Amino acid sequence: MNSRIERFLKYMESENIKKAVILKKENINYFLGKYFMSFSVLVFEEQPYLYVGKLDKDYAEENFNFLEIREFKSWEEIFKGCDGVERELSISYLKYIDKEYKIISNKIKEMRMIKDKDEIELIKKAAEISDKAMNWVLNNLDDVKDLNEYELAAEIEYIMKKNGSIKPAFDSIVVSGKKTSFPHALPTKDKIEDILLIDIGAVFEGYCSDITRTFLLKDDEEMKKIYNLVYEAKKVAEEYLKEGITAKQLDSIVKEFLGDYEKLFIHSLGHGVGLEVHEEPRLSNKLKDNEDVILKEGMIITIEPGLYLKNKFGIRIEDLYLIKKNGFEKLSKAKIPEY
Repeated sequence: MNSRIERFLKYMESENIKKAVILKKENINYFLGKYFMSFSVLVFEEQPYLYVGKLDKDYAEENFNFLEIREFKSWEEIFKGCDGVERELSISYLKYIDKEYKIISNKIKEMRMIKDKDEIELIKKAAEISDKAMNWVLNNLDDVKDLNEYELAAEIEYIMKKNGSIKPAFDSIVVSGKKTSFPHALPTKDKIEDILLIDIGAVFEGYCSDITRTFLLKDDEEMKKIYNLVYEAKKVAEEYLKEGITAKQLDSIVKEFLGDYEKLFIHSLGHGVGLEVHEEPRLSNKLKDNEDVILKEGMIITIEPGLYLKNKFGIRIEDLYLIKKNGFEKLSKAKIPEY
């Protein structure tokens, strides 16, 4: 058994949980240590069992030989004697649980926040893949201007797929013109013009990357001013980024730096990245004290300041960071344009 499974079994023992059922795909993949795309249920008793459909049993046995693989038969069998479930458990399953139960999600969330060496390497690989796509855009800007947003998004996702990405980590944001003033907007058939914002992520062996670059395609003083303010805000965050600072403090520092422009920064500074592209911790000055998290070595987060001018344009620059004792390692390394 791997160390993650051993730690969780010890947690169950300490909480007197006899049987825990895990349905959330990312949590299952966390304990498997590898991406598994098919239907599965992970059950912990004195040891773990992975329940899969009949079609996937041979494949699962070949890939996960450190735990027993069982063929799924019924939900009654899965939940019989269950006293530990995830917070996300659908209410439709409660009819199968016939006793008091405990929520196990906080423990799994706590475990997943600190990445081990294997996880860090997988996220680094995902970051390398999205870097290649982003650097391709930068190196081909003249050609990119002849494309529409759909076409460029397809090129980017093709490059990531060709380099080992299972799928995009989320719907690729590839937008230009006024649509950049929306933090989240989908590509259309519009031609690329004036300004280009790209927010993409790769998935390697189940682990995600997340990176954003903004490209100025015309000489515009206001755009350059806002761009450089966002760039400086990211540098300010980097000055304070290390183990010991809280998520809330880091967001507050950056927003204080922005001064009157803070009102144009309409989202949080960043978020955790791992098996999900958005996971704990959240970097927000709106966190309540009991929600705030002290950043620790081994956490992987984004730093993504952005300023959005309604009906005009928006600028966001985002990178991926591994927290260390006395600083950080930047995992996304695609060149940041200077204007």
